[in-house]
Amino acid sequence: MVLRLIAPPVEEPVTTVMLRDFLRLPADQEEDLLGRLIRVARETIEQYCNLVMLPQSWHLQLDNWPQSGRVALYKTPVISIDKVQGFGVDGTAVLFGSDDWRLDTDSRPQRLYLSRPQHITIARGLVIELTAGLSDDPEKLPEPLRHACLVLAAHLYDNRNISDVQGIEGTLPETVVQLLYPWLRRGRL
Repeated sequence: MVLRLIAPPVEEPVTTVMLRDFLRLPADQEEDLLGRLIRVARETIEQYCNLVMLPQSWHLQLDNWPQSGRVALYKTPVISIDKVQGFGVDGTAVLFGSDDWRLDTDSRPQRLYLSRPQHITIARGLVIELTAGLSDDPEKLPEPLRHACLVLAAHLYDNRNISDVQGIEGTLPETVVQLLYPWLRRGRL
């Protein structure tokens, strides 16, 4: 399974101005760095929680047809399924219509249930393109998620010269972990 970002979010959950105020930095200081730290903080939080905050488009590629006919979608909540396409033995693309699949939004992770086409053998994989996001407006995101993004970006700023072999998820600040706890999407809710 390969999961690739097609289109990142247009905005971030917090602005560089908000982070600068949180860090008590002078105006226009390290604008590019602050923007990168916010992006890294958002991506880390999304990975940690199995949650997409703001609308993003993703491309999921499977090498084989799933035996169960279901595909776990690890980018949730899904806003739309934009394309489902299989490939026959000869490499011919087969586009699935909306009647050929069903999205289960109640499970975690969300799942796509596929109907195997009668007239063709899907033998060379499957492509699913989807759009996912909790809110299309950063201001409407739950405040604990936005604050966790600020705290983590500030932590990254304060520790930008420290290399850690555990990786960022192994060293999330306890405040961030506590803010994110209700948003962890592991198993059914």
